[in-house]
Amino acid sequence: MNPYEYGNKTAYGIESDALRYTWAGYFLTVIASSLIGDTAILIASIRYDTFKLHEVMTVIIQHIAVCDLMVTVMDVCPRFVSVTAGEWTFGTYWCYLLPYAAYYLNPVSILLICAMTTFKLLLMKYPDKFEGTTIKQAHRICWACWLAGLTFPVSFYHQGWDDIQFSYRIYHCNFVYSKDIWRSWLKPLLGFVFLFIPTCLVVVNTIYMLMIAKSSADQRDRGSLNWQGIMATVLTATFYCISVLPTFVYAAVEGFVHVHDKSKSFFHVQFYRVIHSFIFLNTMSNFFIYCLTVLSFRDFVKAKLARSYQFFTRAENVDRKTSTSVVVTLIASMATAAVTSHGRRISESDSELDTSYD
Repeated sequence: MNPYEYGNKTAYGIESDALRYTWAGYFLTVIASSLIGDTAILIASIRYDTFKLHEVMTVIIQHIAVCDLMVTVMDVCPRFVSVTAGEWTFGTYWCYLLPYAAYYLNPVSILLICAMTTFKLLLMKYPDKFEGTTIKQAHRICWACWLAGLTFPVSFYHQGWDDIQFSYRIYHCNFVYSKDIWRSWLKPLLGFVFLFIPTCLVVVNTIYMLMIAKSSADQRDRGSLNWQGIMATVLTATFYCISVLPTFVYAAVEGFVHVHDKSKSFFHVQFYRVIHSFIFLNTMSNFFIYCLTVLSFRDFVKAKLARSYQFFTRAENVDRKTSTSVVVTLIASMATAAVTSHGRRISESDSELDTSYD
């Protein structure tokens, strides 16, 4: 493959403005959902302590929210601007820097979700052993995920820090993988260790959790389980699996799809663009998942929305009252001016009559 092949705008760029703005609208939705939702999650969990879950679960949720915010700022926002402008507008420096951030944060997000499902399963299976896990230990688990994610950017830097070009397939700067070591074993190895294995663990853990939950429900022992935490974990894992499913399909089928001109191939252009955008469903979904499953967080959001509504309603009423007062004052001033003017005219007329009589 020509390392600069996907930098050809004519061959790989989105020709239709309507389609390009549709993609931009999708990225804008992800940005708004993540910035508002993940910020709300952090404020609610840190300042107001509204997540009535196990402390370890809350800590992992906080780390996932921070990671999603960083993904939004460093990965989604540049794509939105590039798709809207139709080209890369951030310059060479950011073109080299941002791919490292993207390839660092995505594995971290996967590992954090894997840690979330694993701990929840252990908590359900062995409550006596893991119920006493502390917040400090939870942060250590999360920091281990952050450190493990450095394997990707370190590998890229070691094999050629500037092996990066802007790709019109994803409207973002991306690694070219020009060295044979990537295609021979390094890229498959990293993908297997940091994508395939954690995803398999997420799937297995989720299925096992559902089996335990079903067994508990059949035995009418529902009170022994925290169903809010179970549903939050299961839905988080489900949305993650849905978001990465197209990536696995592309990786499995790519070797069997042979075309003469990739720019004319739906699989290598449009489908590839979809899998790189579909992953952001995981970034934008957490706020809605927790609103649906965690009652304390839902009540917090409702209370804040109600206060916001009251604030804007009160402000609107004050504006109306102010406008009415201004109008009444203006009318009163005009009436006073008219009466005063009329009185002056009467006085002037009386004076003229007196002069004529004299």
